[in-house]
Amino acid sequence: MNVTAKNHDEVSALLTVTLEKADYKEKVEKQLINYAKNAQVPGFRKGKVPLSMVRKQYEAGIAFEEINKQVSEALNGYVNENKLRLVGQPVPQPVNDFNHNAESLSVAFEVGYEPEFTVDLTKYEAPHYKVEASDKEISTSVENMQKRFAERVPEEKIGKDSYVALEVSQVVEADAEGEHHHAPKNVTISKEQKEAYDLVKKLKKDDSVKVSKEDLAAKEELAKQLGFSKEEVEHLHHNEVEVTVKDIYGLNLAELNQELFDKVYGKDVITTEEELKARVKTELDEYFQQNADVHFVNKILEQVNEKEEIKLPEAFLIKWLLFSNQNITSEEQAKEILENEKNIIKGQILEGKLMNDNEINLDYAEVLGQAEQLVRNQLAIYGIHHLGDDEVQKYAAEMLKDENQVRQISSEVAMAKLKDVILEKSKKKETKISHDEFLDVLKK
Repeated sequence: MNVTAKNHDEVSALLTVTLEKADYKEKVEKQLINYAKNAQVPGFRKGKVPLSMVRKQYEAGIAFEEINKQVSEALNGYVNENKLRLVGQPVPQPVNDFNHNAESLSVAFEVGYEPEFTVDLTKYEAPHYKVEASDKEISTSVENMQKRFAERVPEEKIGKDSYVALEVSQVVEADAEGEHHHAPKNVTISKEQKEAYDLVKKLKKDDSVKVSKEDLAAKEELAKQLGFSKEEVEHLHHNEVEVTVKDIYGLNLAELNQELFDKVYGKDVITTEEELKARVKTELDEYFQQNADVHFVNKILEQVNEKEEIKLPEAFLIKWLLFSNQNITSEEQAKEILENEKNIIKGQILEGKLMNDNEINLDYAEVLGQAEQLVRNQLAIYGIHHLGDDEVQKYAAEMLKDENQVRQISSEVAMAKLKDVILEKSKKKETKISHDEFLDVLKK
């Protein structure tokens, strides 16, 4: 078995895997003998089927599988041994004359890979904001805690401080055919959800109002407040939805006392209102700073992407797009898609290179730790701050049974490590700023 490379340029090549018949003949023969021992063919007892008959029926298929396996192993071995960082996947060239009985077989693959380059992070600089929570933001956060544990007070009509529970159902036309079972959506709104609030503010309990699919499509914010994403609106089966007021209530905010402190943070962790506000400020500052750090890192990565010259294997990528996506039917279409995706591909290469050069690796403990933090963040939304570590770990382990979650969380851990590297190595223009000012910066 042998692999040879013919370079087209510094980022693409034709890799040819050559197998001799001796490389796979013995394994094919063993499988044929095993088939003969276990084959059940009318007219023959089990294990007595002639090897010549089994060979005639199965040899080509078994040989093809074994050859394919060995070619794949040889190709992967060459890529790993030569530390090629592939872009896309190898594209096999057609084999017009496959003959498993030939003395040697060759299979060729077009490959594209990343160029050799280095990134010096120390030459890049961006604003690094120190964002502090204001008294207003601290008060709002404390009030949200009081709302989470507030007493509901039934109300007869909708007022400016009311909370309104809505049921949103699709209206099935009188002449609609077949069965229609569309589960209603249940949402709770207040004056903060202005569009939905204005829609129902004159209604009483059990009153309803209808909204057309056309209006939901035109008023994206209203649709969102009624529980519909843009995609869901597009795929509504019927032309109207009915919005019904199911409940109206106000809130008696929970008092700022030890009972509330214990519900939020655990028994006796916080004992005074001053301690509560100090704890909330610390949490908000940490959260705001995380966002500021991410903003700094993104600005550095934008500069790196803009200024670093990286040669992409464009000719290969066009072949790969045509090979891997059946919806791409012409070279012109593939070129157009590649042109639109160039910056994304370049960004992925840069991030991968930075991770590789800075030896950013992951282990299960780190991924589990991130999953546990996500669980805690989700619980905190519901005011649960003191669930035991064993319970949190159990929920996190359950989360990691989903492969998509594992990939997503692994990516987050890797990016967090890359963020730390960029924060350490890149130059910072330190600037103090309020959270409102920081939000304005993000809009630019």
